[in-house]
Amino acid sequence: MNFFNIKVSIIVPIFNVSKYLDECIKSIIKQTHENLEIILVNDGSTDNSGEIADYYASKDKRIRVIHQRNAGVSTARNNGINLATGEYVCFCDGDDFLMNDYISYLLNLAIQTNSEIALTTEMFTTFSSKQIKKDKISIYSGEEATVQILCYNIPIGVYCKIFKRKFLGENIRFLPNLFIGEGFNFNTTAFQLATKVGVGRRCIYYYRRDNENSATTKFSCKKWENGLMAINVIKENFIINSNKINRAWNFANWRTFSDVYDLMIMAEAEKKYSDMYKKCIKVIKAKGFYSLIVPVTIKQKIRAIIMSLYPRLIPILMIKRKNKYLKQN
Repeated sequence: MNFFNIKVSIIVPIFNVSKYLDECIKSIIKQTHENLEIILVNDGSTDNSGEIADYYASKDKRIRVIHQRNAGVSTARNNGINLATGEYVCFCDGDDFLMNDYISYLLNLAIQTNSEIALTTEMFTTFSSKQIKKDKISIYSGEEATVQILCYNIPIGVYCKIFKRKFLGENIRFLPNLFIGEGFNFNTTAFQLATKVGVGRRCIYYYRRDNENSATTKFSCKKWENGLMAINVIKENFIINSNKINRAWNFANWRTFSDVYDLMIMAEAEKKYSDMYKKCIKVIKAKGFYSLIVPVTIKQKIRAIIMSLYPRLIPILMIKRKNKYLKQN
């Protein structure tokens, strides 16, 4: 089949992102790979996100809008997958946006490596806009890809990835009860079932870190209890139960607790949620050594050592970086 004739379905869950949605949809419409099915799932937004989605659907016949009662991001993405007709499926969050070659790059990578899943490990963020100098293509087994994502060497969200729709079938779906870490769970399940995962490094996705309404920006005890549950669900649902994956999961568990701790300190919420604070401190100090026995970056190892000794230092540095960015912008 001609490359340009391959249809790709891109699914965008939308919830109260009117401030960013216009830029997101425009970036999808402008993709160099034009054979697209653009599925916008409005998950009960109370702002004008739904109207924005409908407007673009009236202008571009490739766009399909689904309006549903608020049921969460997992259900929104699942409904998108169930309606998708493309040979491949990929995702974008409604407050992020894509480089023009996002889909063509991932599709070419999937075909080039003959993989059920293709992804890139790098992306632009609010605080980093440097493109890599040279791309590097690798092929991982399902087990190796699972280890790499549990070690945070692969972005844990579903952005930056493309999946064969037939590979997803009727069984690989997001867990509706998860709204933090739902993508992490989806990916680890998919990776373990994959024969091959094609991996590149080019930055093709812009991940926004300055959206104050993002689920990962604000601190909410309820949300992050869900996130801590999500990391346990990953282990409970292991398909490949190897020593390498178990060690990597222990690091991911430590990293999840350290992320919750960082956000709690940044929000000055440690007194309000003292029980969670104490639990985070206990895990951070006791489990940081896992970074020394799994294939994580030097940066991750240094972070783990620092947090084991001086837990508050990392969130303090994060606050300074954020304030510096806000002053410059």
